[in-house]
Amino acid sequence: FLDLGFVPLAVAAIELILVLTLLYAIARKLFRLDAEIALLVAVGSAVCGAAAILSMAALVRARDQSAGIAIALITLSGTVALLAYPVMFLGGWLPHLDDRLYGVFVGASIFELAQVYGASFAISDDALNTATLVKLSKVLMLVPLLLAASLVFRNRNKAQEATPIPFPWFIVAFIGVVMLNSEITLNPQLRCVILNVDQFLFLMVMIALGITTRAGRLGEAGGAWRLIGVGLVGVALSAALAYAALIPFSATFRAASPSSSQGAMLGSHGGRLFASIGCAKCHVPALEGSNGEVELYSDLLLHDMGPALDDKIVQGDAIGAEWRTAPLVGIRLRHRYLHDGRATTLRDAVFAHGGTAQIVRDRFFDLDETDRQALLDFVAKL
Repeated sequence: FLDLGFVPLAVAAIELILVLTLLYAIARKLFRLDAEIALLVAVGSAVCGAAAILSMAALVRARDQSAGIAIALITLSGTVALLAYPVMFLGGWLPHLDDRLYGVFVGASIFELAQVYGASFAISDDALNTATLVKLSKVLMLVPLLLAASLVFRNRNKAQEATPIPFPWFIVAFIGVVMLNSEITLNPQLRCVILNVDQFLFLMVMIALGITTRAGRLGEAGGAWRLIGVGLVGVALSAALAYAALIPFSATFRAASPSSSQGAMLGSHGGRLFASIGCAKCHVPALEGSNGEVELYSDLLLHDMGPALDDKIVQGDAIGAEWRTAPLVGIRLRHRYLHDGRATTLRDAVFAHGGTAQIVRDRFFDLDETDRQALLDFVAKL
């Protein structure tokens, strides 16, 4: 998180506060939703989706029906953002953003961590890493938010002589686990077991909420169309506020970013296609060296390239079909391609990709001819 810097954390915090307050007010005043549902939807939109909703619901003793409706609404509306953001970025509808700034934008504005992963993975590893860190920082912001909410609701209930809200001890447990995880490296097998149990328990909670939530009760919660309206407003509000908060800092953040090669790649249509179909997953634009960034367009790792490139030669642990990703820098000076020079055109070189690269090859040939040529022109100039 320290490597992330001040700007992304500031953008995430600003977006959280504004979305929480504005969306709650809009849900209550404009859409006339129940206060309980409005609060849960606002918290889920502002922080981290279902996890935030369940935490706040436990704190304020919300009805299971309210929590179920809020989670369903946040999940569906967040899916809209998951599908729309990569299209908007690659289509040039998010000016001023490179892939790292896009990662900040996604991490700050999309609701669920899984949705953040999907929307950033579609662009680049740099976008994915940045978006994940920003989203995790918002998850940590849930702790002070719940503590503040606990004090507010405890005081309110005392004034109304209602049953007091218990102290949220699960927050203390959460902080303890975070600190423990920062200081101790768990055995990988034990960590895997814990994560599997975590996923199972979370799934059980979702199933229980689904069982106790009926579609016919949407009318009681305020009407289906009003709920859909709040969900869409939440997506638009989160995106607009995150983008508006990010733009004033974009020049500073870009100057501090080591990813100039990534930015150069995404500066052209062919480069954006190169990233979006997955070429940049292995042909990484740059690696960090001892003296700074080294432009290679390679991850320098071995990959199974399929039977077409299998020379049947085993070297150490590498089988015949495994080849190290060839750097593309300087390819403009070459006239033959692939490891043995068998391909006379870049298109033929792409066609020979198989194994783990087959899905990317298929995406390339699924492009229309104009886009295929734009991508090849980008590579030919490296």
